Parts: sequence; C-alpha cells; structure tokens
Amino acid sequence: MNLLNTSYKPNSYGLEIKHSILFECTLGIAMITYPKLHEKLEKPKQSLDVLRNSVSEKLEAELQYCQEHNTWKMLLQLLHVQDFESIHSFVDNINGLDDQTFIYHVLPFLDESQQKNRMLASKGDKRAAEEMILASKGHQYFPQMIHFISEIEPALLKKHLVHLMTGWYNEILLEEKQETEEILKRDYETKINKRATISNQELVQLATGIEYKPESNIAKVILVPQISYRPWTIEANLEGTKIFYYPVSNESFSDHVDINQPPPDLVQLYKALGDEKRLTIMRYLSQRERTLKELTELLDIGKTTVHHHLTMLRTAHIVGVKGSVYSIKMESIRKHEQKLMEYLERSED
Repeated sequence: MNLLNTSYKPNSYGLEIKHSILFECTLGIAMITYPKLHEKLEKPKQSLDVLRNSVSEKLEAELQYCQEHNTWKMLLQLLHVQDFESIHSFVDNINGLDDQTFIYHVLPFLDESQQKNRMLASKGDKRAAEEMILASKGHQYFPQMIHFISEIEPALLKKHLVHLMTGWYNEILLEEKQETEEILKRDYETKINKRATISNQELVQLATGIEYKPESNIAKVILVPQISYRPWTIEANLEGTKIFYYPVSNESFSDHVDINQPPPDLVQLYKALGDEKRLTIMRYLSQRERTLKELTELLDIGKTTVHHHLTMLRTAHIVGVKGSVYSIKMESIRKHEQKLMEYLERSED
C-alpha cells in the first residue's frame, strides 16, 4: 500500500516556567502519602517517618484519607486553574467554585477524547464516569479516583481538600516557608536565564533529564521546580499541556555555588552505573528494546531485582519505558558526558 503523508508534526512547543510554595505544599502531601517511594527519595526514610509522626491527629486523618483516595492529585489540578498568590486565595477559590465546576477540575484529565465524558461526569452522569473508568483501565489509581469523585458529596470533598492543604501548610511548610521560597525562586531564575541561550527542548532536558520531543497534542510544556520529590521528576497532563515538576538543582539551595560540588544528576548517573547487573542491562538495551520478562531471562535473576535495577536506571534518565518495553536513552547519556566535562573544567570565573 502506498501512503501519502500530509499530516503535520510539530518541531517545537511553547514553554512556561512557574514556581509557587503551593505546588511545593501539594507535592509534599503527595510524597508523604506515597510510602512505596520513600526508600528512593533523597530525604532518608527515617526522616520521613519522623515527619509523618509529628503531625497532629487531625492532619494525620486527612493524610490517611488522601493516601486512600489520591486526593493530592486533585489539589494539583486545582492549582492549575489560575495562578494563586497565597494559600488563602487558593482556599477561597475552592470554596467559591460551584459543584459542577469543582468536580470537573478534580476529575483527572485523560485525553481529548474523554473531555466530553469528563464534562458529563461533572454534572453527575454515572455512565460518563463509567466510560472514563474504562478508558483509564490499567492506570495505577485513576479508575478508583474517578469512582470516588463520582460518588462523594462535593461539599465533603472540598472540606477535606481545604483541611489537608491548610493543615500541611501550617504544620509543616510554614516554618521553612521563606527558605523554601528562596530556593524555588533561585532555581526558577536560573532556568529563566538559561532560556535565553538554549531551545525549549534543551531546557526541558536540562531541568528534568528527560528528552521530551514535541507531540501533536501538546502545545505547551510547564516546568515547575520542586524539592519534596528530589531526585524524581513528576509528569502530568492537562488539556494540550505537559507538566514536569522537576527537582531543583543542588546549586539552588544556596546563594553561594561551590564549584567543586558535582551536579546531583551526575552523581545519580554514576551511582546507577556502578553495578555489574545494571551495566549488563545497559548492554542488552543498547542492542535493542526489551521487556522486563526478556531481561529477567537474560540476567537469570529475580524479576523484582531486575525491576529494581531498571528503576534506578530510569531515575538516572538513561533508560526509558513505553508500555512494557524498555529502551536505552543514548542522547541522555551523551548529555551526561558533556555535563561531566563541564564539571571537570569548571573555573572560579
């Protein structure tokens, strides 16, 4: 069959960089209520356990509810409704939304084909909600989340979200608010300055470690610096928009830059490569893409162990996964080679 391709493939996308203590507040809630990841975060698990045990009984109840229903995701979506100057303006906005608009914003964005169902589900259409659940089948938590939203009274959900957000903000974030805002601002300003010298795609890769290429359904990318999930980048989608909540750089933690301090993503890369099995995985993936099952058979070790090694390689942004197929990210490896030379050749100037 002969094919004449007249489709349009974009070669770029718009880029927006924003920072807010409210994003950090919400991501802190997301992080503390996802214990499966606690062993893989920059902050020691013991410190996170102490942090969780330090909250009031009232906040702990809200955190547990969040952990059961992934309500942190709803807070993140609400934060993108508009730019909020303070937690008070954010809370006022939540309380001021009519029920339909509120439910629409907290329902997860799946893709353009489900937007009609999202609108109908926000009006109480159970069939539309079921179609969204079916469409998101296979996602880690979207089906349960959609079912939960379609059943709960909007007033009760609003109350929970407000108590959850204000509780974490006042009990955990407020004490270090100024320092946190300074770190986020420094990283934001660094990225803004970089934007004048490199392309949008290069800046996204610099911030996230991910080589994100233009997609036909994505017109804009938003970069949001965060501390809570370091060294992980959190990816999300909204209508026509890709969002990366990326880890702030090491340099952003202080006004003074220590030129002898290696970049954290460089350290992370060599830690990931400093293992015989992981190097072997890289060798196999350099030959062709492979599934977890294939790699498990080739390495002749447990599936759980292979998955752990792949997670470390993905965290270092040198291995990617699409569906169930893993592949090596050669462009990212070359970028790290360049970053190593830049670090070795740093001067006082």
